[in-house]
Amino acid sequence: MKATYENFIADNPTCSKYKNCNDARRVFDILSEDANLISMVDATESGKPALLGCLGVLEKSFDDKQFTSFDLTDGFARTVVGRMVRSVLAPLGYLVLEPQSRSQKDFPKSARAKYFKSASCYEKTGTATMKVVKTIVPVQSSVL
Repeated sequence: MKATYENFIADNPTCSKYKNCNDARRVFDILSEDANLISMVDATESGKPALLGCLGVLEKSFDDKQFTSFDLTDGFARTVVGRMVRSVLAPLGYLVLEPQSRSQKDFPKSARAKYFKSASCYEKTGTATMKVVKTIVPVQSSVL
């Protein structure tokens, strides 16, 4: 089962100021979308920070003023996003690299990150309750 916002808040008491923040919940929901989870796993499997997988989507949402009470220019809000990433990746078995000093990596300049400079890297060392399944299937022909 996917991580829930309520689980995230319970597991991260320092983030409790966002407990009733609809914008923080929307950020969590964006990170939890299947396409974004898959992109974060792909980034992780390439040795890059997981957040890189959906950084563009998240920053664009902020720039489009979709969040008014969750400010990505605030350092603590960015930390909260990192903790959200940790929460949404945990059911897939991904945990922060140990020691944690190894886990933080800067984003490449090509990422054109506006609000984030770095993020944590993960490895699949935990117990997974979900998995990403990618398949190739035949295309149905529309020949009459």
